[in-house]
Amino acid sequence: MSEARRGGEATAPGATSGPRDVALPVSDVVVLEDRARVVRRGVVTLAAGQHRLRVAGVAPVLVDKTVVARGAEGVDVVDVRVVREVAPWLDDAPDPRAAADALAGLRDRRAEARRAARAAAAAATVAASDAASLAELVRVAHGELAEEAAWGRAATDAGPRLAELSARARAAAGHAAALAVDAARAGEEETRLARHVDERERALGREVAAVLVDVVAAAATTSELVVEYVTPCACWRPGHVATLRDGQVEVATDACVWQATGEDWREVRLAFSTERPSLGTTPPALRDDLLAVRPRGPMAVAAREQVLATTGHGAARALATELPGVDDGGVTRLLRAPLSASVPSDGRAYRVRLGAFTAPAEVAHVAMPEQAPAVFLRTRQVNAGVEPLLAGPVELLRDGGPCGRTSLLFVAPGERFVLGWGADAALRVHRDHREHHEASGMLGSWSTTRHRVAVRLSNLGPTARTVEVTERIPVSEVEQVEVALSPSEAWTLEDDDGVRRDPTPLCHARTLDRADGLVTWQVELPPRARRALALEYVVRTHDRVGAR
Repeated sequence: MSEARRGGEATAPGATSGPRDVALPVSDVVVLEDRARVVRRGVVTLAAGQHRLRVAGVAPVLVDKTVVARGAEGVDVVDVRVVREVAPWLDDAPDPRAAADALAGLRDRRAEARRAARAAAAAATVAASDAASLAELVRVAHGELAEEAAWGRAATDAGPRLAELSARARAAAGHAAALAVDAARAGEEETRLARHVDERERALGREVAAVLVDVVAAAATTSELVVEYVTPCACWRPGHVATLRDGQVEVATDACVWQATGEDWREVRLAFSTERPSLGTTPPALRDDLLAVRPRGPMAVAAREQVLATTGHGAARALATELPGVDDGGVTRLLRAPLSASVPSDGRAYRVRLGAFTAPAEVAHVAMPEQAPAVFLRTRQVNAGVEPLLAGPVELLRDGGPCGRTSLLFVAPGERFVLGWGADAALRVHRDHREHHEASGMLGSWSTTRHRVAVRLSNLGPTARTVEVTERIPVSEVEQVEVALSPSEAWTLEDDDGVRRDPTPLCHARTLDRADGLVTWQVELPPRARRALALEYVVRTHDRVGAR
């Protein structure tokens, strides 16, 4: 057995002048982040001697230097090359330039027909709306005349006015019907021209490619021939489908494949790699780290948002507007589809199932009123699969239908992760935040800001709910700023005059995470009931601290 890569343009010695076509269908495809490795296999019957075989229908955009051919024992591959040509033009347009001009003219007529169809459809819509308005006006006029007659009041000029209004309504209806017919005809013309353009584009100027393989057989044999190459215009990204049912979450992982290589992949074995050959191997350049000195002065502090990165949770993040890269956790992985699949070369997305698992879930209702005025259904579950969950979008299915989309970061096998399933329509949340600032006096050096947060929950449904509510307080990193959380009974929703006018029952039991500044309540909400939460904290700032 031997292997050969693409050789020069010279004809191999002893090769026959006419190549013999052989059928080598695509059997395996490994899709990378921005390209694909295609493997074609087939069985050929060879007599003793040298032969030139032609494998037609390969991707015209394939990379020539990546073409490799292999034969079985006793068959030596001496040369491999790629040839490209333009498909024959139509018989009625032998001149390529004339055919291209005719195709451009057809495209212009199609664009004009599309504009005319849209204009006709818009005019028909406006006319139909006017006709409906006039018809409604006629109906109202008849009703008013009947009411006047019932009260015994005479309408002297009602007859001519009603006749004029009815004539206008009939004319508007006829005009709307005529415009609807014109819009339908314009749409048919657009469809006809679009079909004609598609037919001409398929027949004119299509580039085709083939691989020529020169082999030498020591004796007459039937051998397997393998041709491999790499082609661009193909990519894949991971996607997941999560289904919540009876306290369990089923997570299925798919590979979304796009390819416009010019060759169709029919019933092939697909594998998906996270390798990124386009990144290269150049190390990053070193940059200077400049240090600056500034004079001592008042300390400047600023409030900032801190994102908590918790190990063990593949937290959801905002969906990217652009197609993100594949996050494999730093380890190159090869994921194989268990079943054969077909991916046509049309540039559309096709989903190929890679695997699935089912795991028990911890279901809870959670609310972060500062971030969103809603109560969300959250589940925590473990990745019970043998493969990690790659970062990507997640389609959510619940109660027999889709309920939204979210996304996941990289989740290793055995790692817990969180999924949000949307807001509960039966629960309502309202948040009110007030603050009162007291400057330092003549003898003092500390300024005080008192923050009061009121959260009110309502359960409109017939079922009791337990809601986990989380609020946050600032966490100081310097001695000149102090944050103190008041006791739960320090403020019970009194107004500024000290009188409580809200009779909603209060929940006082809470927990505090001092490191992250998170205050959490477990609120029991009976059916069709309300509960309230009160949070008060004080921020004391030294006068030597300047805000920015």
